[in-house]
Formats: sequence, C-alpha cells, structure tokens
Amino acid sequence: MKAVLKILFACIVAGAWYHLNGDEQAPVAIIILILLLLISFMKMPKYQDPATRDAYRQKIKDARERKMAIEKKQKEEKILLKKQQQEEEDFRKQQLKSKLKL
Repeated sequence: MKAVLKILFACIVAGAWYHLNGDEQAPVAIIILILLLLISFMKMPKYQDPATRDAYRQKIKDARERKMAIEKKQKEEKILLKKQQQEEEDFRKQQLKSKLKL
C-alpha cells in the first residue's frame, strides 16, 4: 500500500508540474517523477547498535581465524603426507638395492 501511495504522490507532483508549466516542461516533469520515485524508494541506512556491530565483527574475525587454522592444519598434513611418501619411496629403493646386491 505504501508503494502505491509513493507512486501516486510522485505522479501527482509531476502531473501538477506539467499542467502548470505546459508542454515545454514535459521532460522536466518526467525527471521530477523519476527523482521522486528514486528518493521515495531509497532505503536509508538503519542505526546499528555498537554491541551488535562488534559482535558481528568478532564473529567474522573468529570465522576467519578458524579458516586460517584449518588451512594451516591442511598444509601441515599435506607436508607430512609428502614426507611419509618420500620416506616410503626411499625405503622401497633401499629394499630394492639390497635385493639387487644379493
């Protein structure tokens, strides 16, 4: 209902401008209509409670830290896995060398 009233108000103001100033002012009336519609449907920023804002920032910070910890752990696991694979490969090479010497 509010939207209809906003549109109606903008149309009335633009129509009054057109009616009072004649055909020459038709582009101005259209510009007035568009500006009034933009202004009336624009959402103003709402007040945020500082405590709520700080809680949100802390939540984002915690999520970022958790993500970094997970990435660090994954990187360490990847390094450990590569190290284990290298050790296994070295062990197999040594076994193969010992079998070839016999």
